[in-house]
Amino acid sequence: MIKQKENEMKKLENFSWKMWQVYALVAVTIFMIGTIWSFFFLREARYVISERNYYYIGEGQRLTDYLMLDEEDTGLPIIALSFKKDDEHWSRYSYVIGRHYIAFQDSKLNKSDQDKKDPEEYFKIRYYQLGKEDGEGHLIDVLKLAQEKGYPTINGTMDFIMYSDGEDDYVGVSVTKDDYLFINLRTQEVSQERPKETIQFGYSGNHRLASLNYHTGDFYEDKKKTDISFPWIHYKKWENSSYRSTDTSSTSEKKAKDSKLLTLLKKYGFLIVLKENMTLSDRESLIRHLYTDASDFVWKIDSEFTKSGETEYIRSDEELQTVVDEGKVKKDE
Repeated sequence: MIKQKENEMKKLENFSWKMWQVYALVAVTIFMIGTIWSFFFLREARYVISERNYYYIGEGQRLTDYLMLDEEDTGLPIIALSFKKDDEHWSRYSYVIGRHYIAFQDSKLNKSDQDKKDPEEYFKIRYYQLGKEDGEGHLIDVLKLAQEKGYPTINGTMDFIMYSDGEDDYVGVSVTKDDYLFINLRTQEVSQERPKETIQFGYSGNHRLASLNYHTGDFYEDKKKTDISFPWIHYKKWENSSYRSTDTSSTSEKKAKDSKLLTLLKKYGFLIVLKENMTLSDRESLIRHLYTDASDFVWKIDSEFTKSGETEYIRSDEELQTVVDEGKVKKDE
């Protein structure tokens, strides 16, 4: 037995690879590597091709921080917000704000309208209590609710305005071209009847017709990076302004210090102004709190809405009422 093992060991020691064996081993190795690579490549290719048929809204988005501002500081109810994703693809139309909640769409839907279930699709609403919650928030599986109502899929989006029954906030989702679901964010109950009230922060009535022009020297760069579309104020941190000042009169003067409101806007990225029926005076007050050197406020009213038929420039709410032609406004509604 011992002698047999010694003979086997000698055979192993004396073994030498022949060229055909080397070639065979190399061929087998290449074949195995190629097979494994092809498997993963084809699987990834199928995934990529499949994903091209879908579009995402709100993927991975989260509310990461918030701060309730003291209304005495600005005269307006304002909340500062931060989001996980804030880049050039951010759009206020994917978010909706009510009196109690903020919500946004989180969905993956087929690019082509269809009337059948697709296991790859999902449609959720993620929402938070205003000034009270951040992080993961709450989720509503809207696609599941729609399917329970008999709809195989959702061929629409979340409305960018919120609704109210006088007490609770509701989110609206267009399931088809003609059909809607309205979801109570407090109870998560679903109705197909539109609540009696729409919640619209910002201007109302004739105030919507006026566009504001004003001057700021020290904060021109910040003004270019700030998008004000009530109730949102968004500071676009990634945007580089190409502006170069030609005013040399103040080049030796020190730039004014950022206001408290502007500092918070830069830190958080977003402010939301939770006031309905805002006036021109409210807007001017807000701008002055953002840019301490703001001046020369002038409001422009387009000729299609004025009594004179010409573009009018005004400086107060009172002047607005004297130049606007109510008949022309009603025809445009």
